[in-house]
Amino acid sequence: MRSGQLHQSLHAFAAEAAQALTAATVAGAEVGFEVVEERARTHRPALYCYRPLTRQFVERHWAALRAQPSADTALAELSLIPGLRSYLESHRLEVDEDADLVEAALRCFTARVFDGSDKNFLLVPERFEPAYRELFENAVEQRNEIALLGLLRGVSTMAKEISLGEGILLAPLERLGRVPPDPSWVRDERPALVVAIDPGDLADETGAGGVEAALQGMLALQSALRLYAGGISLAPLAWIHVDGSEWRALPLNGGGRGDGKVVLVEEQADELREFCATVARRRPTEGALGWALRRFELGCARESRLEGLSDHLLALRALLEPEGVGSGRLAGRLAALCADGAERPEVTKRVMRALQLEQAVIAGSDLGAAALALAAEIEDRLRAILRDVIAGQLRGDLAALADARIYVPEADAGVAPGDFHVTRAHTGSFAADLFATPQPAVHAELASQAGDSIFTHSGTPHDGGQAGEPPTTELHARR
Repeated sequence: MRSGQLHQSLHAFAAEAAQALTAATVAGAEVGFEVVEERARTHRPALYCYRPLTRQFVERHWAALRAQPSADTALAELSLIPGLRSYLESHRLEVDEDADLVEAALRCFTARVFDGSDKNFLLVPERFEPAYRELFENAVEQRNEIALLGLLRGVSTMAKEISLGEGILLAPLERLGRVPPDPSWVRDERPALVVAIDPGDLADETGAGGVEAALQGMLALQSALRLYAGGISLAPLAWIHVDGSEWRALPLNGGGRGDGKVVLVEEQADELREFCATVARRRPTEGALGWALRRFELGCARESRLEGLSDHLLALRALLEPEGVGSGRLAGRLAALCADGAERPEVTKRVMRALQLEQAVIAGSDLGAAALALAAEIEDRLRAILRDVIAGQLRGDLAALADARIYVPEADAGVAPGDFHVTRAHTGSFAADLFATPQPAVHAELASQAGDSIFTHSGTPHDGGQAGEPPTTELHARR
């Protein structure tokens, strides 16, 4: 490969581009900025910094750069490189036509050379050489091993790694050889797992590029794990690493509490794989069920369980109270689906308290640990219903099914009256076993300690932990 000529032609173009971009700023053109949030420890305030939008500035002035005398020579050398599409994909850039591929690669390379510049576009070796090495190793030597990494907070494992198939891997953070330059990855003391996805396994199976598909796969995994257990969320930045290049941050629609204490054991890998596959295959996307699932995730993405209470109650209303809030049937129907006959009055009372709690949250009342426990209980019950629906254990009109259980006791034995046209699947499959797992008892314990009052601080934290701290959940494989 004529690497010497490629280096010389690209350096000559970069030098002329530096002069043209500097002249544009002198003439009054401004480089835009974005405000980037960098989170530190949980209890510390977020840090904010300004990041120049250099790539957008290069794009706006590309016509002037393309007119430089050295541009044609640089494009001619780039046209001899076989891996330009892989190079662009590593930067989340897609080009439909091969004719535009070479020029798109030169624009991308130029933006990488001057990344972070705002007024003085100086061509220095510290900027040019890493950008050139990235291009050469990825596009010329075809060293395009790409890894997209995210941080799942609120879940940990003692296993070396857990493979979820299709190029998706979960592993403890300490097993990562190189850690992204993200404060939340090294300073956060909460339990966390690294999720690594190989975009190469997804590039040929979706219409989107491999990196974009990998980001969607990471969000889909977050959705599945939020249905699996509470308090799990992705950090707001994913990081992509191409072999031989620098880390690059990609925004991710994560966020949320991440305060769970779920422990995955190695024997659970097959079960977890099948669970995630079931959610991916049967996840509702339309109608009331699809809306309720999206609202459930919005609640999980809130930084506080109390802030997420309204989202979760809205999801339950969409599923169980189609007549509207004025019907007052939500509490009874939820109890009918979630509790046995003897337990239903107490569950109904607690759901009604949750409705009162929502108003107290809106009013900004001073709320304690019992309120957090009640909000967590509502989230858990909504999670259980959504899992049963996805597993096929609950089918048809959920409000009608709940009414059948309330007014026809035989419905609890699986006999639903014909007027409601609802059925319930009875199976001994994986889904029935998994979704039959009882909810953690800690919420009921907290509630019993607090009595009927949910709007005042409780006296002492439960089990010596922080007030309102979520329970530690250890999930083991059921043989």
